Amino acid sequence: MTARHLFRTALVLAALALPSLAFAQTDLIISEYVEGTSNNKSIELFNPTGSAIDMGAGVYKLRLFSNGSLTVSAEVLLTGTVASGATYVISHASASAAILGVSNATSSTVINFNGDDAIVLTKSAANTVVDAFGQVGLDPGTEWGTGLQSTADNTLRRAVLVCDGDTNASDAFDPTIQWVGFATDTFGGLGAHSVGCGPTPTHGSTWGRIKTMYR
Repeated sequence: MTARHLFRTALVLAALALPSLAFAQTDLIISEYVEGTSNNKSIELFNPTGSAIDMGAGVYKLRLFSNGSLTVSAEVLLTGTVASGATYVISHASASAAILGVSNATSSTVINFNGDDAIVLTKSAANTVVDAFGQVGLDPGTEWGTGLQSTADNTLRRAVLVCDGDTNASDAFDPTIQWVGFATDTFGGLGAHSVGCGPTPTHGSTWGRIKTMYR
């Protein structure tokens, strides 16, 4: 067999041996929380998966638990499709023009939180928890966290290495672990998010054996 044939064979085998890729991330996450002055309030959702997510078909809801309550204070049924790598922003209807300009939907009930209220994203008729911000059933007083990394009068953005939601809405919440803090009324990053995770191989590659054969 000629060197050219050997090279072609190696390329074909390499293509067959490449690992199939799968996204480890499986659902939406809460990627930004804005608790600014007056009604400047927003929640941004991000799709870190490899496929679009139809929120209406999945019966996704954003739910508010106020002041440590175990009972839902308000909720909104989400609609629309979030493409892979895209965001969906829900804001207070009376928020500033800068916020409303990047918003996909408004709600003056759920998006009416203060620093001591928990926000939970659920899906399906069973209200399965997809992600949680804050701790349901606990009133922290004024806020969770301190300084710029507190839930009162700040913007909190999910760290880029966080690609999966907190599916336990009742566990302890410490914003310093997964969130980056910004000053009051910081809206510059709203409507866009990026993460440092992506597809992972589902099986190993045999490229080493191909190189041996080519030699």
